[in-house]
Amino acid sequence: MKFTRRLTIYVMLLAILILVKLNTFGEDYSSVETFRGAQLEEDVFYPLIARSVNDANLLQIVLNDETYRFSNRDAYVNDQLQVMVSPAFVRDFFSCSARVYEGNRLFLERGDATLTFFAGQNTALYNEDMVELVGIPTVYNDTFYVPLRDVCKILEYKYRWSSKNYRVQIIADEETMTVQLPRNYDLRKKNRTASIRNQGSQTTCWAFASIEAMESSLMPEQKAQFDENHMIANKPYAYSGQNGGDYTMALAYLLSWKGPVSTEDGEIHAHVQQARFYGQDDIDDIKWAVYQYGGVSTSIYANVAGASLKDSSYYNEHTNSYCYMGSESPNHDVVIIGWDDAYRSTNFANDVPGDGAFICQNSWGTSFGDEGVFYVSYYDTNVGDQGVSYVNLETADNYADIYQSDLCGWNGQIGYNKEDVTAANVYTARADAQVAAAGFYALDKDTTYEIYFVSKYDGVNSFAKRVKVASGTAKYAGYYTVEFDEAKRITKGEEFAVIIHINTPGADHPMAMEYQSARMEAGYVDIKDGLGYISRNGLDWENVEEKASGNLCLKAYTKISE
Repeated sequence: MKFTRRLTIYVMLLAILILVKLNTFGEDYSSVETFRGAQLEEDVFYPLIARSVNDANLLQIVLNDETYRFSNRDAYVNDQLQVMVSPAFVRDFFSCSARVYEGNRLFLERGDATLTFFAGQNTALYNEDMVELVGIPTVYNDTFYVPLRDVCKILEYKYRWSSKNYRVQIIADEETMTVQLPRNYDLRKKNRTASIRNQGSQTTCWAFASIEAMESSLMPEQKAQFDENHMIANKPYAYSGQNGGDYTMALAYLLSWKGPVSTEDGEIHAHVQQARFYGQDDIDDIKWAVYQYGGVSTSIYANVAGASLKDSSYYNEHTNSYCYMGSESPNHDVVIIGWDDAYRSTNFANDVPGDGAFICQNSWGTSFGDEGVFYVSYYDTNVGDQGVSYVNLETADNYADIYQSDLCGWNGQIGYNKEDVTAANVYTARADAQVAAAGFYALDKDTTYEIYFVSKYDGVNSFAKRVKVASGTAKYAGYYTVEFDEAKRITKGEEFAVIIHINTPGADHPMAMEYQSARMEAGYVDIKDGLGYISRNGLDWENVEEKASGNLCLKAYTKISE
């Protein structure tokens, strides 16, 4: 009681002294009263508020009526209480291309408009006009950030910030949000293509295309050189009677963190955390992927024997163009690095029904095509098939550990002949940590998911205690890493479970799994390294290893406990 009374007296005396200081000591103090109050608020309270908002993940961003999900790396509140956003945020939120050049210049392309921000400068270049900024772009933790308010103003989105609930409300009509892609686009002109490689006579195009697409996705910010030979030597499995591979093999290697390996030091400096998949009918989606994320690997049917198209009746050597419209399945992988909607159909060796072509990078050296590049018609039977865009590569220290049992990756599906299924993987903690995210495949567009966590697993009855940690919709087919709303602590030796309820429109078996397929050589799939379950209703569970002799593709990612 005495301590409380004494503290109250001290606070009152301090308040009186401050009031006296500000109001009674002459004209000099009176004349700067407002300025000092504002300065005190900005210099002291604003940074404290910003730190509190960032540490507690209180920042909310709402577009029209929908809350926009983002990671802590992509948006934060600075010491002036301005919301700063990364190129990845700008790219996805405003449907544009956003890349950083020379470490200090963010270049945006959006329809016919271009916008350039410069680190440390309060002006930006919008098309050819200089515009004043309220905030100042900055480089923080090796990431370029721009003031969200300024981007909204320039692109004519309405922006409103509430300091009461730390919420940004952004309003935009459909016309403002609709962006038209350019009729032609070439990553070579943007310094966003990997070097041309030569696979020689080997059937390893799948690895070359994957590596080149990944390198493109990091450019121009990073000019990484990944080792395709390491991927080939460490592929997760082999096919019976052949030496080739495909994109699922490449993904299994990458998503299990076996690579990519740098050619400079043989180390792994990046982890693939998100990839999107496309088919031959997804022409516009593939264009958007190239525009926003870089090269897209794809499969075509190369009507050749050996590494050359010169003898193919579907290839025009004079225009470096190709179009196959037969029924053969794909047998070669290349990388789409651009497009030209006006590319004339008469440029092709055969009768093609319309204009338009993808610009593709091959792995047959610079003597092929135009320095290793050629055109493939939109009307080609296979182009776009097995398409992969590497949407998110993160630094290799992004998570402390990965828990997985699907080292061979996705080569099968499991379910109950309906669009949804509930699946669970059980793991044993190797160290004290926090489970921060889960990884899974969405096998088609518009897949919805709910992710749950179970601590101290003790049999399938423990699943009834599951706690929801994330939910959302995967607009595209692909592999996704989803961060938990709140990380969950685990202790070394503890068994824990990650559960997902997944719904994929039109699917019969919506959950990805690995199993010993007829195409694979024996001995690669180890069903003893996992403990997985599936359920028709979320109540009754079946062991996946016993039911299907396989493992679920459901990973968990941890961070070190604080």
